[in-house]
Amino acid sequence: MAVEIKVGQAVTIGRGSSNSMHLSDMLASRNHCRVEGRQGEFYVIDGGSRNGTFLNGRTVRESRLTPGDQILVGETLITLQTEPPAVDSLIGRNIGGHRILQLLGKGGMGRVYKALQLSLDRIVAIKILSRQYADNTAFIERFKREAMSLAQLNDPNIVAVFDVGESDGFHYFSMEHMTGGSISRKISSGRKLPPERAVRVMIDVARGLMYAEGKGIVHRDIKPENMMLDGQDNVKICDLGIAQSVNETLGRDNQRGVFGSPHYIAPEQARGGAADHRSDIYSLGASFYRIVTGRTIFKGSSARDIILKHIYEEPPPVKQLEPSLPNSLCRVLEKMIRKNPDERCQTAREVVDALEEVERKMRGPRVSHVRIRSKLKSNRATRKRAARLVAAGAAAIILVIVGYLIAEYIW
Repeated sequence: MAVEIKVGQAVTIGRGSSNSMHLSDMLASRNHCRVEGRQGEFYVIDGGSRNGTFLNGRTVRESRLTPGDQILVGETLITLQTEPPAVDSLIGRNIGGHRILQLLGKGGMGRVYKALQLSLDRIVAIKILSRQYADNTAFIERFKREAMSLAQLNDPNIVAVFDVGESDGFHYFSMEHMTGGSISRKISSGRKLPPERAVRVMIDVARGLMYAEGKGIVHRDIKPENMMLDGQDNVKICDLGIAQSVNETLGRDNQRGVFGSPHYIAPEQARGGAADHRSDIYSLGASFYRIVTGRTIFKGSSARDIILKHIYEEPPPVKQLEPSLPNSLCRVLEKMIRKNPDERCQTAREVVDALEEVERKMRGPRVSHVRIRSKLKSNRATRKRAARLVAAGAAAIILVIVGYLIAEYIW
């Protein structure tokens, strides 16, 4: 969606249908904010929104805008541009033996494109680091680490990496093209997944984490955006850009940053402490919460507020928000998001086992129903046979009596 704004005009943004930019985003307020053009400059003004208006990652009430600024309204990211969006210059180019076909998405580090791998004539996704970071050693190392982390892993529930390299100054890696998009897209605008589907999604992701755990890899940024669907509706984990081996994490000094997404970050990560596979289990639980309730585990006016809530506050009980959810599902979810890592599910295997048991209970005792139907069928057959025997017996009695009478009469 693109909306033009001129000096002397204002664009209103929110969920209300009367807004110039009408959002179907349940985390946005009805009249969330507006952008005004005044005397050759542009300003964003918060409209008393419930969750706050963020400009380049910080909450604002009113602030002047410059081209390229990003406004976060609920879960919707809005970018101010002075000109209509230009055609992507990489479309049609050959990067490391890949013909770039279509932009799939973009993030803080780079862009992901649909591409044709010429050597094998297959469609792939290719992630290309932004050129502005090409001379930034730290960014390039992080980018390579993402590719290397993925390349170590070969599992049905982890997106496969095919190639990594540099071409004409572009750092890239190619990976499996996930045609179904992300789980985040499925639950945008406050939507939810049915409990049965949500449990299956969590089992798929937990299986991927179980494999990564066996390799000593901690993802550190599990969230719905990093849960991708293939053409058969299977879920796979992607984006291991801030994953680290457990040994590397434990061996570092205390100069740690806070890694992870505010809505899904584990308390120990929020404190800047060491993360292990139980941190991924917390983030998976927080994602589970979002998927079945339609809201994030905590809300706040800023990323800092949300992060602090992960450390100090308890979330609303799942059953309170969604009374129809099975008790067994709620118990597993709430164990996954306990503050103390020692009180959570301790391994991804434990999560898989617990959720598979929930899944069995939700399906119900199908086998016993078959047996009951068989038994009823058997009983009906028995009654029919008995009726035939009675009828046959009656016929035999009649024949005997008649025969006797006839014999007596003849005699």
